[in-house]
Order: sequence, then structure tokens, then C-alpha cells
Amino acid sequence: MNIVQQDQTLPVENLDDIEDASNILPEITKNYDGTIHRTTGYKPRDVNKSNEEAILKSAYSHIKIMGKPKFKVGDIVRVSKSKHVFEKSYKPNWTTELFKIVKVQITNPITYLLEDMQEHPIRGGFYEEELQKTRNPDIYLVEKVLKRKGKKVYVRWLGFDRSHDCWIDITNIV
Repeated sequence: MNIVQQDQTLPVENLDDIEDASNILPEITKNYDGTIHRTTGYKPRDVNKSNEEAILKSAYSHIKIMGKPKFKVGDIVRVSKSKHVFEKSYKPNWTTELFKIVKVQITNPITYLLEDMQEHPIRGGFYEEELQKTRNPDIYLVEKVLKRKGKKVYVRWLGFDRSHDCWIDITNIV
């Protein structure tokens, strides 16, 4: 059996040798302190007050600073429908249901929390690529006219369940 530490191997004959860690711990520590770390580019024993700022800059210089969010709180968006990578379809790639952005989470990458138009929160966060801002958030598609009564019609909205069915004035249908 071997104990592996930073690509260096220390021989251990059996598990009883591990119980007496005081024998091998100084050797493990010595090997660790003498190994160059890929993040800092230094051996731990070579790090001191004089070079700590340079090491800190080199270790965190690769971190990407996030740009401005594409959407803001209150924007009305559609959500991308999930498809497989190469799946083709004549159906639209975006939901007909509209959602409102209620929170912009500054994460890496930026995510958004949504609620539906009845102010019910949607579970989970969404990436910018999964959202599309709507140009006309007040226009909805009618799937079917269910009843007619005078100048009013009872309609079912495309992409919505039956709980959204309602009476509207016939002049509002384009």
C-alpha cells in the first residue's frame, strides 16, 4: 500500500504503519512544503510577506469579471423549450407563456429568478441564454374560442392551462 501526496508516493507496508502517523507525518509535511503548487507557482516554504501580493495577483488574475446583466427586474420574458442538441422541429423554441424577472442573481454566470404573470414564483434559476425578452408582452395568442355571448367571447389562450380561460371583448381579438 502507498500513501500518495502531491504525485509523490510514500511506502507503507500495512495499515498498522498508518496508525503511528508521527513517523511519516514529518516526511509528508517536508515533501508538501517543498513542492511547487500550480496555483501560486511557488513552494509553500518560499511564500513570505515580501512576495504575498504578487502571488495573490497571479493566483486570482484568471478570474473573469462578469459583464452587465442582459435583463433587469420587471422585464417580461419567454423561456426556451428544452430540446436535444440536434433535434429539429417546426414548433417554436420559446414558450407562449410569459414570465416576469423578479431577481437578478449576480452569480457566475448570471442567473434570473422568475414568476408567472399571476405572481406565482417559478422554481429554480435561469441563464441568459434560456430567456428571450418579449417585444409585445401584452399580446397573447388565442388557441380556441369556446363560447360566444353578444360582444364577448370565452377563449382558451395558447400555451396556458384551463385556469386561464376567460371572457374578453370581441374587439380585443385581432
